[in-house]
Amino acid sequence: MRKSIRRIAAATGVLMAGAALPLVVTAPAQASTADCTAYLSSKGYIVGKKVLMICEDWATGIGGAIPPLPCMQPLERLGVKASHAEEACNRAQS
Repeated sequence: MRKSIRRIAAATGVLMAGAALPLVVTAPAQASTADCTAYLSSKGYIVGKKVLMICEDWATGIGGAIPPLPCMQPLERLGVKASHAEEACNRAQS
């Protein structure tokens, strides 16, 4: 009887861990996007749809370049200072 209870408990634990995995995997990208946009906002920039999209794209997987030029250049075209763009893009990847 005890063995069957342990097996049920173990199976439940595995199912719970499997259900929680997508939440753990997606959370960092959302936080990184928020870090990127919050940083730019703290520097006085207006964070609209274009900035949000750039930060989101960089945070969700097209990143990897050092310096993060593919992220920085669109931000700079929107008027973001180069050093601020670089920091925001780095925060999006963290």
